[in-house]
Amino acid sequence: METNIDWIPAGRSFSFDELVFWKGKGSLPFNSAAARADTIVLGPHAGARFPAELQPFVDPALTRRKQYDYSDAITSPLGRAWAAADPAVIFVECPHSRVVLDPNRAPPADAMSSLREFFRRLERLRAGESVSFAGIDAIRPITFSGEAVLMPPATEAQWAGLAAALATGRKLGHDRYRDACNCVIDAVLDARPKDTALLVVGLHDTMNTKMRADGALVVERPVADRLPTLVNFGNKGDAQGEYESEPLSLGAAPMRRIAEAWAYGFKLDAAAVGRAVSLNHPYKGGYEIGHYGEVLAASQRPRVGAFQVEFLREALLGPRATAHLQQPGADWPEVDEAHLKAVVTSLVEAGQWLRA
Repeated sequence: METNIDWIPAGRSFSFDELVFWKGKGSLPFNSAAARADTIVLGPHAGARFPAELQPFVDPALTRRKQYDYSDAITSPLGRAWAAADPAVIFVECPHSRVVLDPNRAPPADAMSSLREFFRRLERLRAGESVSFAGIDAIRPITFSGEAVLMPPATEAQWAGLAAALATGRKLGHDRYRDACNCVIDAVLDARPKDTALLVVGLHDTMNTKMRADGALVVERPVADRLPTLVNFGNKGDAQGEYESEPLSLGAAPMRRIAEAWAYGFKLDAAAVGRAVSLNHPYKGGYEIGHYGEVLAASQRPRVGAFQVEFLREALLGPRATAHLQQPGADWPEVDEAHLKAVVTSLVEAGQWLRA
């Protein structure tokens, strides 16, 4: 076994209490937290660890840096700290890496058929063709830098073994996360007066660089794919948050007001906002905010909706950890607690401004 990989022991399942976080947890019961919450933050890619059931199928060349870069690992400590600092925030995190089944992709009708097709297209890509993995990457066997995560099975017996391992992992982690998300949203809707606001936030991060063969994260993304210096908000709309081609997960006016609140919280002046914040570029938002936007709309309550937050990862890591990752290596740096605390302080101030 590659000892550098971060494994979850085989058979390890996760309870509601292990996946859901709020201010005062341990002394304040969840039902009390639900009654005061107006923001539910979801971390579908917060988990970077692999369930040990997948051990025989993970590429032996994978390093912890590749494993963590493949995830949005910094959103786990960020989401927990945000919920611990703001009594109106509840955070729910997925414990597994997206390799088991990506919670921010539409549930596939046949996950293994999609995975087989992914491997077929991957062969064509490596032969020089231009291919897309859109619609078949609910299980993604490579990182976004193209590094192998899962090895392609060579026999039908190996395919069957991989399918069984993924199904077990899905029940132990992914499904527990989805159940927790649904439970939290239902509980808050039941506990809160019908005329109060409720936002569901999909919390993500992305680096503007991909990984070089030696582990250094220095290969710049194309300009069209780069994030602003702080955050991209997605509500399925256009650059002003207005309707473009699919239903908005949150109205344009509240989306713009949230962006204004964050500009206040992060102390951005008018000149800096254009560089630091964008709406729906390069990301409009994924499956979760579309799904929960529909759930909230169906509740027929005013002032509800969902939106995706795509932080520039460098803004969350801080300059020290970012510089570390720009050097060759196989490790992942420790969280810069002081830097993360400053980010959380800004998020809390943004929430207070918005509520006021």
